[in-house]
This record gives sequence, C-alpha cells and structure tokens, in this order.
Amino acid sequence: MRITVAGLVLAVGLATAACGGDDDSSGPVDSSAPQKAGGKITVAHPLAPSSLDPIAGSSGGDQMSLYPIFDRLVNFDPDTLEPQPGLAKSWDFPDPQTLVLTLQEGITFQDGTPFDAEAVKASLERAMDKAISKVATDLGMIESIDATSPTEVTVHLNRPDASLVLILADRAGMIVSPTAVQEEGADFAAHPVGTGPYSFDSYTPNDQLVVTKNDDYWQDGKPYLDQITFKYFTDQQTANNALQSHQADIVLNADLADISTLEKMSGVEVVSQPSLLTDGCYLNFSRAPFDDQLARQAIAYAIDRDALNKSYAFGEAEPTSEVFPAGYWAADPDLQDTFGHDTDKASDLLAQAGHEDGLSITGVTFQDTGEVRKMEIIQEQLKEVGIDLQFEVFDPATVAQKFFTEHSFDIACASWSGRPDPSQTANSLFLSTSFYNAGSYAAPGMDEALTAAASAQTQDERAEAFSTITGLNQEYVMWIPTLSEPNVTAISDQVQGLSPNFYGKIDVSFLSLN
Repeated sequence: MRITVAGLVLAVGLATAACGGDDDSSGPVDSSAPQKAGGKITVAHPLAPSSLDPIAGSSGGDQMSLYPIFDRLVNFDPDTLEPQPGLAKSWDFPDPQTLVLTLQEGITFQDGTPFDAEAVKASLERAMDKAISKVATDLGMIESIDATSPTEVTVHLNRPDASLVLILADRAGMIVSPTAVQEEGADFAAHPVGTGPYSFDSYTPNDQLVVTKNDDYWQDGKPYLDQITFKYFTDQQTANNALQSHQADIVLNADLADISTLEKMSGVEVVSQPSLLTDGCYLNFSRAPFDDQLARQAIAYAIDRDALNKSYAFGEAEPTSEVFPAGYWAADPDLQDTFGHDTDKASDLLAQAGHEDGLSITGVTFQDTGEVRKMEIIQEQLKEVGIDLQFEVFDPATVAQKFFTEHSFDIACASWSGRPDPSQTANSLFLSTSFYNAGSYAAPGMDEALTAAASAQTQDERAEAFSTITGLNQEYVMWIPTLSEPNVTAISDQVQGLSPNFYGKIDVSFLSLN
C-alpha cells in the first residue's frame, strides 16, 4: 500500500500538507500515536555518510545519519518548513542585523559536557571556519558571535539575512561538544558527540552505523528505541530484500523504480511525499569544455527530461529546468520549462563552441543503483548530439573529493537534496566561493542576486530575487536541473512514528515498535 502525502509548500506558514490516498491516519505515518519504549530497528540507507562531523560532510544524504546524534538549534514544521524551537527555545531579531537565541536549559552533551551559550558559540565559529567546514558559506552573513549569558547567544550579522534561522535547522545548527572537539581534533568524525537522542556507538565505513539510546536525553520519555543500526546499501534490490526478509525495518530514499515492488510486500507501507529533492548535473568550470558557456548550454538542451522521467523515474517525478519544485514559493512557474529537449539547438551550440565534430567528457556519480542508471540514460542522450560521456562510480565522499576539490572530472550528475531555506540551496550551487561551485565561477550578477534573496525582508521580495537567480542560472548554466522528485520511504507496519517532511530527509530518531 502506498500512502501519498499530498500538497506542496506554497508559502511558509500557510497551507499544511494533507494526507491522502490510502492513509487512515494510523500506522507508521501517525507520529502522534502513543509509542512504546524499547527494542531495536535497522534502517536501510542508500548513501553512507561522507562524514559524521556535521560541518565536514558534503553529501545531502548525511543528515539522516546525523540526526540521531546531533540536535539542531532550530527545528522545522515537516510540511511548511516553518521554523520551530530546538536547542534554541526562542529567537528574536531586535534589529535586522542582530539575532538573539535563547537556549533550552538543563541539557548536557552525550559526554557530560554542559550545553550552554559558550558551547553554541564555539560550535558556530567552528562551522564558520573555511579551512575545515563545508557549510561556512551558509554562515557567511555572520560577523561575530557573543555568549551574552549562559542561556543567550547574540549573533551579529554583516548584512540583514532572513535565511539564518532556518540555516540553523541544518548542519550548521547541529551543535557539537566542545570537549570532544578539543580532545579528538581532526578525528572528531570518528567519535562524534552531540546532544541528540542517541549516542554514537560504532561505524564501519560504507557498511553500518550503530547508535544507542541516550538515557540522559533532555526531552522526557524520548527516545523510544534502545538502538538504531543504519545499514548502507548501494544496491536498491539488496535493501528491498532486507526489508522483505525483516533484516531491515525501513528503507530511506527508495528508488522510484521500485515503488510497485515495495507496494506488493506484505506488512510494508510505502510513503511518498513531495520534496525539495531535484536531480541535476554539476559542471567543472575550471577547464575546457565547461569553461565555455555555450558548451554548458548544449548539455542543458541535449538532456531529454521527459524521457528521463519515464525511463529512470517511471513517471513519478516532474521534468524541470529549475532548482526549486513547482508550487514552492521560491520557484518561478515561468522558468520551469526553459530547457526543452532540442538536439538541433544543442548541436548548434556545440558547433559555436568549436566542437562541431563532437566532444568527449568525463563524469562521476555515486555508487548507488539509481544514480548509476540515471547517469547511463544521460550518457545515451548526450551521444545523440555527439557528446561521448565516460563516467566512473565512487562512494559520496570520494565523489566530493575528486569532483569538487580535485576537479578531476568534467561533470557530476547527482541529486540535490535541498535545504530548509532556499538561500542555502542557491548559495551552495551558485555562490562563487561555494564548495559546490567546481572552479569558483562567478556568473555576472549572481553574487549580488544571492545577497538580495537572503536580505529581503518579505517573502514576495525574496521570491522575486530567486526568480532572478534562476534566470541567471539558466543563462550561464551553473547547474543543470532535470527532475523534481518525491521522497519515498518504505517502512514495516511494525514500526510507528514516521514523520515525512517536505525537506525530504527523514529523521528516524523518534520511531518506535508497535
């Protein structure tokens, strides 16, 4: 049976998604039902974490492994993404360039270190350190941070920025133990410590992560389980088999191609939710051919999004030319279909770029069944316009190292999982100094548009700025969107408390067994 969580966020704080389909408001999607304590579950996840240090990882799949260990300063409503209290119980902007966070009291880290304003200050300043942090771009608006009392943190901004509160609901807001950071140094990822509901137990790279119940967790009665084991399956069929044989209790980010198979399993429910996840391709601007705008445009027009949807996503996704999904407040409906499939135009653009006799490029993608299949389809489509794409497959951490740090490949096609605030997505993909900008390309007018999107004080003003950003991306082709995908989770009916969210990243921390 499939449960479809319908609806899309049109504006923060407005319509809340409603359940439809076969949902009877019971079972695994009813997070408000009474939950029993005890037991263990195994979570099948397609992507092993690129790092267990929140600021060091680069894969959008990391958060689901990090959530049990690290609480965030801010949480969000699963349907609207409206900010909600977390480690910060409240916040206020006394002026547009000052954010004051009031913290929860009586919390300790899993190593016994007190959670207080000094710990938050240290954690945020660590996240701002460009030498070690891949989320430093997210916090570029911060000028300085003061621990103004044990329970109050004052953040001084170098410009007004409406995105910061929801940024603190993501990696940058995962507060780490200052004691563990000092003791472990560069090895913190091997022994991560937060304030979350589960403590780190063990990690076997690319195989499994085990976390155990934090008995001193600050939220009364939580968590419910004694242990969660994440098993990392790069082969979707292996994950499906594990669910069917009860070796796994939940499959995260299930392939769209496997929905019908999963629906036929006895005792399994499939939950589909609209999400911020967008498939697309990153380009290496640091060398030919993609230092040429015309060659980049050729790729954008050569990809047949409708065919990709049918053959890869089995019609479950939406073809798109925009980073944000249709209906989301930061999306522009007039820019959804800019890159219609046009092989003649793609060939003409290649000829203008000096590649009338064809072009050979190298690519890279994640070691995941669906990602490889997607790359193979794109490979065949590019061949139609004379582009020979040869690609290699690695784990997420290696892909990030080889493409974004070493610039060893021309193109990387992979999903962008979205971020709680759209400025995070836009800055990560398009800012000239971002880690994900392979070659530090500064598209004319882009950095200014990004600043405008973050600093605007109303949602309408921000939406207008994001329209400008999307238009610039389509002109200069910094990132090539292809499909907007729902997030699909398959879960045993023996497990309850699943809370799907529009972000598309499931937090399994508060699941329980029936």
